[in-house]
Amino acid sequence: MQAPFPSSAELTAIVASNAAKHEKAFACQQLAIVGGADAVPALAGLLGDEQLSTYARSALETITAPVAGGALMKSMPELSARLLAGVIDSLGVRRELPAVPELRKLATGPAGEVADEALAALGKIATGDALVSLRAALKSPVAGHRTAAAHASLVAAGILLKDGKRQDAADLLDAVIAADLPGRLRDAASALRSHSVRRRIFDGTTFDGWEGDTAWFRIVGGAIVAGSLSQPIPRNEFLCTKREFANFELCLKFKLAGGQTNAGVQIRSRRVPGSHEVSGYQADLGEPGVWGNLYDEARRNKTLVKADQDALKRVLKLDDWNEYRIRCEGRRIQLRINGHQTADYTEPDEKLEQTGIIGLQIHSGKPSEAWYKDLEIEELSP
Repeated sequence: MQAPFPSSAELTAIVASNAAKHEKAFACQQLAIVGGADAVPALAGLLGDEQLSTYARSALETITAPVAGGALMKSMPELSARLLAGVIDSLGVRRELPAVPELRKLATGPAGEVADEALAALGKIATGDALVSLRAALKSPVAGHRTAAAHASLVAAGILLKDGKRQDAADLLDAVIAADLPGRLRDAASALRSHSVRRRIFDGTTFDGWEGDTAWFRIVGGAIVAGSLSQPIPRNEFLCTKREFANFELCLKFKLAGGQTNAGVQIRSRRVPGSHEVSGYQADLGEPGVWGNLYDEARRNKTLVKADQDALKRVLKLDDWNEYRIRCEGRRIQLRINGHQTADYTEPDEKLEQTGIIGLQIHSGKPSEAWYKDLEIEELSP
């Protein structure tokens, strides 16, 4: 017959006893699963133990009772730097709001493990006062402080985005981008900043906000499918936004089916009156060899920038989803497929309009399909 599993009270008694270290470590591990407020005093008694502190902290991190957070905070003045850094980390894991004032003080202390952990904990807590400290540390004259604050700020921004606080996330990421930091950290902040202010322009289930001949467009599994694999496409077809956009970064995913499929994304475009056509810039995609080109559709009818097709072959996934990133800012248009820049064009004709609709195209020709999904846009300042 299997022996019954020790209760929380029995495990707590082991922690508080003169049992061997390995027995206490095992009891702490089990209290992380079954422990409650009654186990906190015994666990707190191990926070100053070089060998058992980590085990005790792990249990206190999971006990939801406020007394667990209180015990971690109460232990801080008595701990060595290494053990103090561990407790600070646990306060961050718990997102212990009452600890923020003390963490802010520690974050401004001498560069080292304790200050770095305090910044990291503030990043995990990600409340107003915590964010103030992170932004201040990003301006520190000490490079180590700035780097630690940047890492913490990226964590905080992720939490803010998850909580729907997009503007707070954007403001914090702007501070990271402006700081004197290694390029990799600023690049990471820029990528997250772009996501923080993007919004979907296709909801995945309806054509709300779009117009076009839906005989040639349908929605399948959250994607817009243009064209048909069962019949030829008699003419170019476009599904277009009802709204106009001027300065923006558009991110979307696409894939093509049917062999030599030709399609594209219209930007800063217009419906041609009395016609099915759309005129304006087109971020091209498809065969033969137009991947990543910038084309002027139904206006000048010419390729403005021809992409390096050989270079694109190294990043293009012909039978899978690819990412198109289209940035229009002022008179400049930049195109990227899967992170590879295919076009960087500045419009020389100052009379040419730089605003308009966004459209998804399927080109006339043999049966084929273009699939589009995850359409997100960030509108940029003029």
